[in-house]
Amino acid sequence: MTDVVTLRDLHKSFGPLKVLDGISLTARAGETIAIIGASGSGKSTMLRCIPLLEVPERGDITIGDETIRMNTARGGRAPADSAQVNRLRGQLGFVFQSFNLWAHMTVLENVIEAPVHVHKRPRNEVVDEAMALLEKVGLAEKCEAYPAHLSGGQQQRAAIARALAMRPKALLFDEPTSALDPELVGEVLGVIKGLAEEGRTMLIVTHEMGFAAEVASRAIFLHAGRIEEEGSPRQIFAEPTSDRTRQFIRRYLERA
Repeated sequence: MTDVVTLRDLHKSFGPLKVLDGISLTARAGETIAIIGASGSGKSTMLRCIPLLEVPERGDITIGDETIRMNTARGGRAPADSAQVNRLRGQLGFVFQSFNLWAHMTVLENVIEAPVHVHKRPRNEVVDEAMALLEKVGLAEKCEAYPAHLSGGQQQRAAIARALAMRPKALLFDEPTSALDPELVGEVLGVIKGLAEEGRTMLIVTHEMGFAAEVASRAIFLHAGRIEEEGSPRQIFAEPTSDRTRQFIRRYLERA
C-alpha cells in the first residue's frame, strides 16, 4: 500500500515537559489507525505535529512522498518553506474536538470556503460536491443553517463534511466526540465508521475504545510520549503484550 503519512523520530517538549519522545509511524492508504492512551500520553500533540500545528524539535514529517523541509536556528525549529507547508496541509483534513466552524457562515458556506478560496475551484462545482457531502453526513437539510442553530453532533458532522471537501489524502481526527453530549456521540461515530468502510485513510485519537476496536485496521497505544504497543485491534484489546497496555485496557473495561 502507498504511504500517506510518515513520522520519523518525532520529539516535542513544552518547556521542561517532554511530550513526544521518538515517535515513528506510517499510515498507509486505506488504513484507519486508532491512537489510544491515557490523557497526557502525547496523542493529540502527535496528531497536531502532522500539519505542523505543533512544530517538533526533532524528526521528519512526510506527506505522500514529500518531506516537510525544516530549518534550525537559535530560536528553535521552523518550516523552511511556508508555501510547502500550506500546500501539504491542503492534502490533509483535520477535525478538531471543538468543531471550529465559522459562526458567521452557513453550513454550506463553511464547507465550500476552502475549496473555493484556497484551491481556487469553480464555485458551482464545489457547491454540488458540498451538497453531496452534506447528504453523506446527514445534513443536507441544514445547508442554510448557521452553526449556532445546530446541535454539537450536527456541528461535528458539518466539520467532517468541511474536511472532506478538501479531497484530503488523509483525515486526522482529534478526539472528535469528546465535546459532545453522550446521546450525540453515536451519530458522529457512525459517520466516521462509514468513511472507514469507504477505505479513507484516517488517524483517529479517541477515548471510545469500543469504536476503536470495531473500526480500526490498526491500533496504537501511546504511553509517556512513546508508542508502547501497536497491532491489530484484536491483538491490542484482547491479547496485549505490554503490561502498560494491559493496565490501560483493564481500567477501560472496569469503567465500561
